[in-house]
Amino acid sequence: MTTLDDLRRRIARHVDAGRKRRQLRRELAQLAAMGSLDAVLADVGLARSQVEPLISGGAGSRELMDRMLARLGVDAAQLPAEILRDMTWTCTTCPDKRKCRTWLSDAEGTEFRSFCPNAGQIDQALLQQHSAGV
Repeated sequence: MTTLDDLRRRIARHVDAGRKRRQLRRELAQLAAMGSLDAVLADVGLARSQVEPLISGGAGSRELMDRMLARLGVDAAQLPAEILRDMTWTCTTCPDKRKCRTWLSDAEGTEFRSFCPNAGQIDQALLQQHSAGV
């Protein structure tokens, strides 16, 4: 059952995320108006087609992924940068972060493979890190 404090936190998180998305859209529009958007995106390795999915799904994605990895015993610092980048993008564009949040709030839950689009990558990381003794 959701408590009033839980509801308040969820509402505050939602409002804050919306505010951050609007601010980012304004800044990107300003860069586009100045003719600098493509250069800035190229500097961070993004294409224009990736901007909207990033803005729409980005709020809290990396935090959720980091919490999931920590709970499962995956040392994110040991992951190759390109794997971590791909996992972050997958998490960012995941259409249902609610299942992740629910799983993270359930102290007993261990099954993430049925909902996480990064499950294969996580399993691979677990296998590599446990076989390496990390």
